[in-house]
Amino acid sequence: DYLRPGLDIVFVGLNPGLYSAQVGHYFAYKQNRFWPALSASGLIPEIIGAEADARLPDWGIGLTDIVKRPTSGIHELTKTEFRRGAKALEEKIEYYKPRIVCFVGFTGYHVCCGKEGGAGRQDALFGGAHVFVIPSTSPRNAHYSLATIIAALRDLKEYRDRLGED
Repeated sequence: DYLRPGLDIVFVGLNPGLYSAQVGHYFAYKQNRFWPALSASGLIPEIIGAEADARLPDWGIGLTDIVKRPTSGIHELTKTEFRRGAKALEEKIEYYKPRIVCFVGFTGYHVCCGKEGGAGRQDALFGGAHVFVIPSTSPRNAHYSLATIIAALRDLKEYRDRLGED
């Protein structure tokens, strides 16, 4: 996890893929669109890739997963793992107190909050943090283009900036 008190945003993935676990970086699979989208969103001041994931807290951004067990796909995870992971995640969020939890994918939001929803700000709190959802950045999620994911992250940036004015 890349977590510390006072973060603006914590991105939450479902679980690490095998390659990401092997190389020790979040969203490390070359075709994953997380890093290109984040770099283009304006949430961070420069273009970076997975090898720089440890730098995100310096920009007010954290990273974690619901389930920590690496798999080749979420079909390998059990409902019990998701339930336990969601509870552990909620405790982490309560402890670190980020302003926004951003689920990377609709499945994570559904698992943790028990709700369905599209991309964007949700009318929910999770562990005391505001909830935002972006489409999954996995290359398996071909329904959403890189441009759509970038737009969702730009909306997240606007939301973060508005919260900062309060």
